[in-house]
Amino acid sequence: LQELSIRWCVDEKTSDNGCCEITRAISCLSSLSHLQLHLPAPYGKVNSMTDKTMNSMCTMLRSLNMLSHLNLDLSRHDKITDSEVIDISHGLSQLTHLSSFQIDLGGTKISDVGVSHAMDAIQSLQHLSRLHLNLRRCRRVTDVGGQKIEDIVRARTSLIEVEVNVGGTGISEGGVANLENVRNTRSFHQLEITSYYLSLIHI
Repeated sequence: LQELSIRWCVDEKTSDNGCCEITRAISCLSSLSHLQLHLPAPYGKVNSMTDKTMNSMCTMLRSLNMLSHLNLDLSRHDKITDSEVIDISHGLSQLTHLSSFQIDLGGTKISDVGVSHAMDAIQSLQHLSRLHLNLRRCRRVTDVGGQKIEDIVRARTSLIEVEVNVGGTGISEGGVANLENVRNTRSFHQLEITSYYLSLIHI
């Protein structure tokens, strides 16, 4: 098996135990090259996905050293904070063949600290050419996190396609402008910075 896509809306009844079962099973697929793992929380419901799942996910990522495309959707989990993102970042940094990375952390409780660790992991991925980062409604992310994103996108010269959504964060108009100005420093096939949030649109 080389490609796998799982979509599962994680509620309070499944949460950690169900997610850990999934990640443990995926860990056995050492030849996997494409993984889409969509585990969002339901709208308007409390969930209990915690660092137990994140630790399991980190172990999973470390076992998938042939992975070239990774799409993670962990959106709306209100118990995902910086410590959980740091766990994911440790696993992410081991994926030396990764060329495409998409992660949706919209609506989580991460701050600039989590963004910094995630971007440091992304910086270590020498072959990464495509990055989609959704921080929509991560209200604890400020211009400090925006600056970190800007620095890594600017420095990671292998990146040619970048999409970043910072709508509903604490990043100011000036911080968004700095992100958009990265296009003036070098060429991209695509660079899209979204800085608005429409609460009626659920993606």
